[in-house]
Amino acid sequence: MRGGRIFIIVGIVLFVGALAVGFIFLRRSQQTPEPPVTEVEGGTPQPEVPKGLTEIVVAVQNIPRGMRITEDINAVILRDWPEDAVPEGAITDLEAVYSRVARVDIVREMPILEDMLTEGTGDLGAIGSGPALRIPPGKVAYALPVARYSSVAWALQPGDHVDVMLSLLLVDLDEEFQSIVPNQMRCISPSEEEGCQSGPEGRLEVLSNGWLVSMSASESQRPRLVTQLTIQDAVVLHVGDWPAEVEEQPPVVEEEQMEGEEQPEPPPPPRAEVEPLTLVVTRQDAMVLDHALAAGARINLLLRPAGDTGLVTTDSVTLQYIMDRFRIELPPKLPYGVTPPLMRLERTARSEAAGQYGGGGGEE
Repeated sequence: MRGGRIFIIVGIVLFVGALAVGFIFLRRSQQTPEPPVTEVEGGTPQPEVPKGLTEIVVAVQNIPRGMRITEDINAVILRDWPEDAVPEGAITDLEAVYSRVARVDIVREMPILEDMLTEGTGDLGAIGSGPALRIPPGKVAYALPVARYSSVAWALQPGDHVDVMLSLLLVDLDEEFQSIVPNQMRCISPSEEEGCQSGPEGRLEVLSNGWLVSMSASESQRPRLVTQLTIQDAVVLHVGDWPAEVEEQPPVVEEEQMEGEEQPEPPPPPRAEVEPLTLVVTRQDAMVLDHALAAGARINLLLRPAGDTGLVTTDSVTLQYIMDRFRIELPPKLPYGVTPPLMRLERTARSEAAGQYGGGGGEE
């Protein structure tokens, strides 16, 4: 009997020991292994970043717009972030953030993106208005009027890249007078009594019957149209008037409005025929735009594809260029024609009968 009890006691001890060993191994398997350590030459060992993660700069406190981020305020840190969730423009170096100014309000735990910062100058604190903080270094904002067609049918949005196309009307001038030719002539010598005739300057021609005549223009000089692509890769900063920065007021609830009742959204106000468009350009290009507007040039904007920032070279377009490039033949003069005569074309066709019967009321 004593031998049987000894075997039972030994079995219980072995069973309890096996449970203890199993518990220890289970605890160790549940513990997170320490990341491997990489030796850095000339520095302290640094733990390796686990696979699938990368380090980006993240705000650890709220950063108001206009605040300068410096190392001593401890507003940002490097933090592991899933590689497949890293936002575009994320910054991976703390030194790239220090001494820069926040363009927008940055909340705590938000990744710092490149377009959130600007190379501002001045002391810590506000350094300019909201629009001013959105202008890159070396550029300025310039506003010009646009309409439906010149703005790509109101397609332009902030952040779009555009090219500027100018059309000018050119005339011949007297270089000294800076007036449109032909000049007006008046007889000085010989006197008018001796047959000298005053009037617009013309040219002498000999007719087929031998007569010598003075030819003068039947109408004022017709301007010559030229179109060219000028400023390229300008950035749209804003469309329309800039709103005044005011504190948001709580919505007013009318007495007859039932609690929880959804009200239909009011229709958007009608769009103005002409609206301001603010572009980000160089100072030199801003002067080009101002000169073109002062000269009465026609300005049209071309919307670039997303990601297209390259520059191109184009040829000026004139009537002669169109005739030569597309091989348009000059119609011959014939002893017959159609009636009623077509005197002008509508610039924008409004119906199937556009341009008929003397132009259909189109613009001259």
